Amino acid sequence: MMTEELIRQVYSALADGAARRPGIDRELRVAFPGLAFSVCDDNDIPSRIKPIASGKDFALYGICTSDHCASLTSDIESAGGLAIALID
Repeated sequence: MMTEELIRQVYSALADGAARRPGIDRELRVAFPGLAFSVCDDNDIPSRIKPIASGKDFALYGICTSDHCASLTSDIESAGGLAIALID
């Protein structure tokens, strides 16, 4: 389950340019078992979706996997993972 504390931990792990490190999504899957992580470009995120958190060079969006297809969400409680959207 996604919590504010988990968001803070992930945010910390992505700070200071770490969000752009190759393989960061795999590292996060190991550090937070059972959660999905994906890296994408922020331009690929629809503007109607608001980030759960954002840093200098990244934004975090929830990944909802409760339906048969994954979708993005701003609702922490329905998120089963995080999309790390890199900002240029």
